[in-house]
Amino acid sequence: MTMRKNYLRLFLLIAFLFTVYSCVHDEVYSSENPVSEVYSSKSFWKEDEKYIKNVIKIYAEHESEIKRMSGIPKWEYAMSMGRYDETFLVVPIVENNKVVSTLSCARFDKKVYFKYDNTPGNIVFFDKMLFGKYTRHKTETNKNNSSSAQKGSICVTNFYSVWFPDNENDYWGSGHWESYSYQNCYSYQDYSNPDFNEGGSSGGFDYGGGGGSGSTTDPNNPPNLPPCEKLKSQNAKPEFKSKITDLLGKLGLTGETGYVEKTNGTFEYKNVASSSENANSLTLGNPTADMLGFLHTHVNDYTDDDGMMHIGFKIFSPADVIYFNQLVALAQQNGIPLDNIYAVMVSGTGTYQLRFTGNINQIKTVYANTKQQYNEMYIKYFQVNDTKSDELNFLKFMDEQMYVKGVSLVKMNNDGSFTAKTLNADKTGVSDSECPN
Repeated sequence: MTMRKNYLRLFLLIAFLFTVYSCVHDEVYSSENPVSEVYSSKSFWKEDEKYIKNVIKIYAEHESEIKRMSGIPKWEYAMSMGRYDETFLVVPIVENNKVVSTLSCARFDKKVYFKYDNTPGNIVFFDKMLFGKYTRHKTETNKNNSSSAQKGSICVTNFYSVWFPDNENDYWGSGHWESYSYQNCYSYQDYSNPDFNEGGSSGGFDYGGGGGSGSTTDPNNPPNLPPCEKLKSQNAKPEFKSKITDLLGKLGLTGETGYVEKTNGTFEYKNVASSSENANSLTLGNPTADMLGFLHTHVNDYTDDDGMMHIGFKIFSPADVIYFNQLVALAQQNGIPLDNIYAVMVSGTGTYQLRFTGNINQIKTVYANTKQQYNEMYIKYFQVNDTKSDELNFLKFMDEQMYVKGVSLVKMNNDGSFTAKTLNADKTGVSDSECPN
């Protein structure tokens, strides 16, 4: 009888322990919200941990609004892809010990947007890192963590390689490396209006992490705004608008005038100009690292006291393009966001801006001709193509004669809106892309 009681007690104890184990087991593996765990990076690279931790908090608070598929984000493998300005990260989504998707989290101004990405190569990039059979790896520092602006988008890439031995019993013997890469080009439009099936949130979520006002941010030029928002942000500054108004009032002068904006937000007036029968020019001084952009006039045509008619271009000149590219190159060297650099031309037929929208490999600093030679070529080009618009002639000359890429022309409309001007597919006309006011 006693032995039977002991067996019964042993059985009940085992049943109790099994129940406890099952409860614990279920709690660990059925959790769909691991964001309460303490974050500790397992990435191969240095990451923007401040941004990652802030995004984890946002995700935890709004998971029901963000989540569009099964699986959980593995935050310890979240990567900012070489960006340390609290603007981007990607995290793998894992289900049943397999990476099934990635979730990109991009900040534009004061909002964070989420978007799922099922690109096969990007999934493999994370899956091999988390669950690959072999763990010996190397990072390719000459390729890693690169980002660039390309046609209004921001592109991020990353690479690593894993060692595959020829003989599994001799792991450090002969073998070969296999490389995996993550690539993603994204823009504000991609995130602000995502397809519902892809996930994400069209409204974005407030970012309270300090991005946009920290030490990496110039309050005069908010970083990482979409192209239209960048232009509107600039145009909303009273000082900038006053300079445009001032220059519009000086188009009747016989010489060009303008301003240079410094990175600290101050403007310097420029009025040392010269003119000839078919050319006007303004001396801005040598480009320096503290220059953010420049504004200048192309004055109205006029007849001087000697009866000479002075006719100038009412669009940017080759010298303007060269000077603008010099500012872009200096910005690249000094860590200034390239899309903050600008040039403005004010004329009686319209006000235009130049903006850099290419990648760093398209920054042009070496030219086949001098400014004077380009100016002479420019005059002849406009004469031969006098039936075409100034916009088309300028864009084609910059593209086909100066071989300048990645520089965009934007018209600043009187109603406060903007129109991007680009060559159409066969370069016979100009395509317009509107930015609403």
